[in-house]
Amino acid sequence: MSRSLQLKFVNNLSLPVFIGARIEGEDCSNIQVALIDAITGQTVISGPESSTKVEIVVLEGDFDGDENDNWTVEEFKNNIVREREGKKPLLTGDAFVNLKEGTGFVSEISFTDNSSWTRSRRFRLGARVVDKIDGTSIREAKTESFIVRDHRGECKHLFLISFDLIF
Repeated sequence: MSRSLQLKFVNNLSLPVFIGARIEGEDCSNIQVALIDAITGQTVISGPESSTKVEIVVLEGDFDGDENDNWTVEEFKNNIVREREGKKPLLTGDAFVNLKEGTGFVSEISFTDNSSWTRSRRFRLGARVVDKIDGTSIREAKTESFIVRDHRGECKHLFLISFDLIF
């Protein structure tokens, strides 16, 4: 009998997310991905699945699945966001994570573009297994949706605050 396994983002993202800034988990930690047994909720720490390679992808912010968060592999693929034509890849850095004893950490990744041009104006991060393991299906993971902003917006906001303080 095959096990019901799924990837899971262990921690929430630190918001807001800006272009070019390292994407981090809350408390400035690395984003953590774990492989869990869907039935027990426990991290899978042994077997070939526990040391698989995982890819971090960008998903549409309005990708929800149904109320039980069920989706097909095809639906997940169809919601992956590609860079705009003529632009750099949407994520820069190391988008691959090697799990060790069922857990891995996303090291250095950042966005090269904002989310304002997508249908929902938001993104999600997704995680999917790169290598297929015989007889085992591993469901992908996704984060909550978030906005990716230009640094220009951040600076403009700070400028307006300091401008107000002067006058």
